[in-house]
Amino acid sequence: MEISHNNFIGYYNQYKDKIYTYFLYRVGFKRELAEDLTSEVFLKALDNFDGFDQNRSFQSWIYAIAHNHLVNYYRTANREVELAENTFSTRSDIQKIELGYELEMVLKEINNMEESDKEVLLMRFVDQLSNTEIAELLGKEDGAIRTRISRSLVKLRGKLKNF
Repeated sequence: MEISHNNFIGYYNQYKDKIYTYFLYRVGFKRELAEDLTSEVFLKALDNFDGFDQNRSFQSWIYAIAHNHLVNYYRTANREVELAENTFSTRSDIQKIELGYELEMVLKEINNMEESDKEVLLMRFVDQLSNTEIAELLGKEDGAIRTRISRSLVKLRGKLKNF
């Protein structure tokens, strides 16, 4: 049990910022809410850590918990999970998270994309998940994810030509 908890602490230190960022981008940059959701996810993970298969990727496991937790959060709050509503509210929000102008434009364009395009781009480039991890999380094949990311990037590049 002690070894298990030491392993968990190592995973927590490695992934806490990534999971926080995952939530931050999906809750309209509301820092306190992202912090709360991150804490709740790691508490769930700790409660279930004894059942974690050490042969699996911890990153895939923790992102699956985070994804499910976010879906449940929106469901219990009688909201629909729609990232399109998570727009940048003020310039100070952007400055607080230290985004440059170019990144701001890219993220705004991603935010206006179709849900499936937006989600794979955020998972790949913000959450830094591999195609395999995204495929596992979304229940898709690796090839389908590669294709979706490629097509999404083509659409994004087309939108960004004007900038």
